[in-house]
Amino acid sequence: MKFWASDRGALWLLLGATALMLLLGLGTRELWGAETRWANIALQMLQSGDYFDPYLKGGPYYDKPLPSYWLITATAWLTGGLGHWSLRLSSVISAWLSVWLVYLIGEQLFRKGTGLIAGWMLATTFYFIFWARVATADILTVCGVLAAVWWYWRGPDDTRLGRYLVFFLLLSLTSLFKGLIGFILPGLLLLPHLLQEGRWKRHLNLRLCLALVIAGAFYMTPFILSHVYGAPTYGESGLGLVLRENVVRFFQPFDNIGPIYTYLIYLPVYTLPWAPCWIIGLWVAVRHWRNVEPNTRWLIWGLGLLMLFFTASGSRRSYYVLPLVPFAQLLGAWWMTKRMAERNAAGRFGSRRMKIGVGAATVLLLAVLGVLYPWTNGGGGVVTFGETVKLEASKRAPLNEWRMVMIEVDNKVPMYLQTGGTPFYYVQENQDFPALATALR
Repeated sequence: MKFWASDRGALWLLLGATALMLLLGLGTRELWGAETRWANIALQMLQSGDYFDPYLKGGPYYDKPLPSYWLITATAWLTGGLGHWSLRLSSVISAWLSVWLVYLIGEQLFRKGTGLIAGWMLATTFYFIFWARVATADILTVCGVLAAVWWYWRGPDDTRLGRYLVFFLLLSLTSLFKGLIGFILPGLLLLPHLLQEGRWKRHLNLRLCLALVIAGAFYMTPFILSHVYGAPTYGESGLGLVLRENVVRFFQPFDNIGPIYTYLIYLPVYTLPWAPCWIIGLWVAVRHWRNVEPNTRWLIWGLGLLMLFFTASGSRRSYYVLPLVPFAQLLGAWWMTKRMAERNAAGRFGSRRMKIGVGAATVLLLAVLGVLYPWTNGGGGVVTFGETVKLEASKRAPLNEWRMVMIEVDNKVPMYLQTGGTPFYYVQENQDFPALATALR
């Protein structure tokens, strides 16, 4: 297994190739899908200076906590404005860190070389890289879950306050990106290990309680700031919507309703082209359960609990399965290294075939996501419309002097019509136009 030795050069090759796959063509693809909401909300924050009340097309929209928007506005401030790069960069960095964390977890818990193989498998997973180049909170959540699991495994029997505090702060931060699954998913993953040999008992102490209180206060901070410094007339409760989006949706789904077998289909799909590896690994591990390493049994139990949790929820969508993808690839990497060790990988099975497979997947992802997809989904439509409008407007007056009114506009339009002047006015159906005219004067 010389090629897969976990040396620094191999790791930097992995991280460098991952960065290339994530960044190539990132700024040339037009806004797509849900990221238009993040663009619209972040733009209104930047234009109004109100970072505590999220608005979508002029209306209150607190469906997600504030920090995912703050990351975008901070990046926009650093890069000089809101654009494709500043919008997507936080997701890209989170994905890059996720590959690194999978490497660290694999090297720590399994046979030498497992982390490197798992890192390559995750980095060349089509849907992982696809969503990593989209400005939503999903990859931020994946990164947060991996960070919490990695931190736990650095010292699972450590009962110091600092150990607890970092762990629960990671859970709180992850929950501030998308919702309470930032607490739930790491908890379900680690539960089998905590229950083993009564390990949970040694963690019942006052230091854990103190860390929970501090992390809880950290989690509440954005909501408190929003309540104290936000507009009194905003009309939506961030905490109320957290409960609606995470608790009510789980038991009484009001949208995104999929069949109960949704994730049995989409977990294999979302782990392509490496899905056969973890499926075979699961079959091998279950077949030889008594002889499987304890850490592998933990991984399978954790994946099983996550599948049960997502399936039990009445609200199901394909990309909800993303947090399971890194752990499925870890299981596939475990099987790969086991197989390579059994066959003395130097020539019979592993390194040459794995090199070819990883190389082909990397080239394919670079071609499809870095070149072909941006080329087919950029340089036209709203982009051209925005450039044309700004060009014609600048012939009549400087762009920063214009006041623009958006009437039932698509979410992606405002980012392409930025003038650097006053904020946009958003008009919805049946709105009071005389009142708008008075505001514009």
